Amino acid sequence: MNTSVLGSMQPAYEYEERELSLADYWAIAKRRFWHILLPAVVVFVLGVMVALALPAVYRSNATILIEEQEIPRDMVRSTVTSFAAQQIQVITQRVMTVENIEQVVEKFGLYGQDDADSRLPRTELAKLFRENVTLDVVSADVIDPRSGRPTEATIAFTLAFDDPNPSTAQKVTNELVTLYLNTNISARKDRAAGASDFLTAQAEALNSELIGLEARLAEFKELNKGALPELQQFNLSIVERTEREIADINLRLQQLEKDRIRLAAELTQLSPSAPTVLSTGETVLSDVDRLRAMESEYRAKAALYKDSHPDIKRLKREIAVLRATLGVDTDAADTEEQIRQQRDMLAQLKGRYTEDHPKVVAAAQVLHDLQAQAESGRAPAATLLPAAVADNPAYVLLDTQLKATQAEAASLRLRRGELKHKLAEYDAYLQRAPAVEKEYQSILREYNTAQAKYQDLRLKQREAEVSRNLEQERKGERFTLIEPPNIPLEPESPNRLAIVLVSLVLAGAAGLASGFVFEASDKGVYNASDLQRLVDAPMLVTIPYLTNGEDEARAKRRVRAMVISGLLLILTFLVAAHFLFKPLDVIWFVLLNRIGG
Repeated sequence: MNTSVLGSMQPAYEYEERELSLADYWAIAKRRFWHILLPAVVVFVLGVMVALALPAVYRSNATILIEEQEIPRDMVRSTVTSFAAQQIQVITQRVMTVENIEQVVEKFGLYGQDDADSRLPRTELAKLFRENVTLDVVSADVIDPRSGRPTEATIAFTLAFDDPNPSTAQKVTNELVTLYLNTNISARKDRAAGASDFLTAQAEALNSELIGLEARLAEFKELNKGALPELQQFNLSIVERTEREIADINLRLQQLEKDRIRLAAELTQLSPSAPTVLSTGETVLSDVDRLRAMESEYRAKAALYKDSHPDIKRLKREIAVLRATLGVDTDAADTEEQIRQQRDMLAQLKGRYTEDHPKVVAAAQVLHDLQAQAESGRAPAATLLPAAVADNPAYVLLDTQLKATQAEAASLRLRRGELKHKLAEYDAYLQRAPAVEKEYQSILREYNTAQAKYQDLRLKQREAEVSRNLEQERKGERFTLIEPPNIPLEPESPNRLAIVLVSLVLAGAAGLASGFVFEASDKGVYNASDLQRLVDAPMLVTIPYLTNGEDEARAKRRVRAMVISGLLLILTFLVAAHFLFKPLDVIWFVLLNRIGG
């Protein structure tokens, strides 16, 4: 029958896609068993081979504790003030130098460096060594004593080295621990010693500067010892006291001058010799008094009369006789003394009378004549005998008072001269004081600044010395090995069990992916649904698949293959457990102990 005709005779049948059931998935799994199993086994076996082929790497760990200094920081401060984490990083940079790494590598024969043909460059060798070193910082939450706030502090760190040989890993880790501990000790000592030496050098330099400034200050004080700023008030008081003393001396000199004039005037009116009284009661003057009286009379009349006057002639003859009798001669000193006495008398008369009074005029004429005689060299009237001894008590008293007055006046004049010299000296000090003070303050300010710096440096130097002793005695912050490096019993890497588990997951994924690919690309008909998709007619009945002898033989072969595969999987698992987890004999004894327990 023509199918096209049949198709036109019958209505078209629309096929609806149905969801796959568990039976369908099971049928696909049985049908694609080998497509799933073989890739999975291959991937799993490859993963196990990779896990077994990777070399074991052992890690030896050591723990170093960071201990605080034994003496409280409030009592002794260390010059090493960096944080522990920062200090660890600094020590790491010092230890992990190319030279140190090369020495460690040569000491323990790492990375096949014994063979000259396989030697790595120094930089590559150092890079590889650093990659095998692990440093982990251990931190803890603590309370900051300065701020009182919670913070994170580094209390320890772990140091580890990875190597295929566990003994070598332990030895290298121990060497690294030694390097870290020694480097920390030497670094702290060097830092404390460096701080102490630096401060000592700075203190010595400042001390030399201070000595120079002290010498400069002493020299400046010596050059300006009277005009220094601290002597300003003293100089002012000296000036004021000196001026008062000079004023007092001037007043005293004025009084003494008045007393001298008065005493000289009174003295001129007395005779050095006491007059002689005769039995008749008549007073007889001595030759000296007579000479003095005649000279006085002569001066008085000479001011009134001419030299041809009889009285003037008589007086001259009598004076000449008395001179010859007494042996008196005149000299310049006598003339000056007469002039002085006549001047004193004139001053007293002026104090009593007016300028045109006859007595004042006569005294002035006599003074004029004496001054003229002194200038012309003519001998004036004689004075007292030099060798004459005064016996008139009144005269002696006045003469003594006059001499005392003159001596005191001379002493006061000398004292006044000294005071004026002193006043001029201290006035000069006061005049120089502003300029001296400016320079003095500049030097003093520089000296005080240097002294303050020196004292501060000395204090810091003493603290640095104490800190240096603290580090030398190892009483400061230090690294302590609390867990020495051990010989590792289990490898750190690779994680073979994880690799096997990952391989198992990848094997399952590979098997499923392979089965899916083969199932998707297969165009065969395996059930009614597949047939329904091919024909355009409804199915009336489904005849189940009838097995025959060949199918049974195929099923037996499949069972044998599954048993063999299972045995291989069990064997692979046992091998993996033996090499990756624990040896089988150990596992067996553990199981027996648990069963027996």
